[in-house]
Amino acid sequence: MKRIVRGILIGGLVTVLASIPVLAVYYVYLEVTESNGTSYTNLPLFTGMNVTYLVDNAYIAANGTDTRVTNTEYSSLPHMLADDRLLWVGDVAGNDKTQFIFWTGQEPVSQFPIIMGYGGYVTVSDNPLLEPGDVYMFEFIGYLDMSAGSGKSLIWKAGAISFNRTGTDELTYSVVGGYSLVASSVASGDHTVIVYSDGTDMWITVDGTLKDTIATSSVPDTDDDWVLFQNNIAPYVYYFDEWIVVM
Repeated sequence: MKRIVRGILIGGLVTVLASIPVLAVYYVYLEVTESNGTSYTNLPLFTGMNVTYLVDNAYIAANGTDTRVTNTEYSSLPHMLADDRLLWVGDVAGNDKTQFIFWTGQEPVSQFPIIMGYGGYVTVSDNPLLEPGDVYMFEFIGYLDMSAGSGKSLIWKAGAISFNRTGTDELTYSVVGGYSLVASSVASGDHTVIVYSDGTDMWITVDGTLKDTIATSSVPDTDDDWVLFQNNIAPYVYYFDEWIVVM
C-alpha cells in the first residue's frame, strides 16, 4: 500500500511558535494562517518536525503514542507522526490565524488514525488476491465529510466498483454492470460503514444500522489499481479492511 500525502496548507502557513517544558511535559504552539478567505472543518494539516530526534532523546515514546494535538480549548484532535512531520486534523478560520498545541508526556493512545492530507489518497496495486468476486466485505471506520463536492470516493476500482458520495448525506456502492446499494441520512461525522456480500445478497450498514440490501452482483476482475479516500471524503481513517473468500 502506498500512501500519498499532498500539500495541505491551502494558501496558508504553519508556524511553530514556542516549545515550553512543564515538569516532564513539553508543548509547542502551532499557528496556521489561512489567506484565501475560506474556513475549513476537519482540515488535514502538517508541519515539519524531527520526530526521530524527539524519540532518540526520550522526549516521546518510540511509537509516539504519548503525544497529543489539541485546539486552544484543549480538545484532543486526530493526529499522527511520521519520522519528519506531524499531521493533524482541525478546524481553520478563513483569513485568520488559528492556533493548535502539540503535547508530549500524555497518556498513550491505542492507535493513530491515517491522515492522507488535503487532496491526498491511498493507492493499492492490483492483486488477484484482492479481487472480491461474490463473497466479500469492506469495512471503513473514520470520519466522513459528506459536504458537497465532486468525486468524493471511499473506494474506486475502474471497471469494477465505486463507493461514492452521490448526494446530500448519501453514499452509493455500485458494482459495474450490476446492482447498487444506497445509504441515505449519513451526515458528516465519525462512522463505521460496512458493505457485505454473501454470494446471494449484498447489503450496507452504517453504525450498525441496515441501510439497504439487494441481490449480489459479482464484482468484475480488472487489472486496475484500487484508489481509496479520494477528494477529501475521509480526513482521517482509523480502520479499513477488505475480506474475501477465495474459491
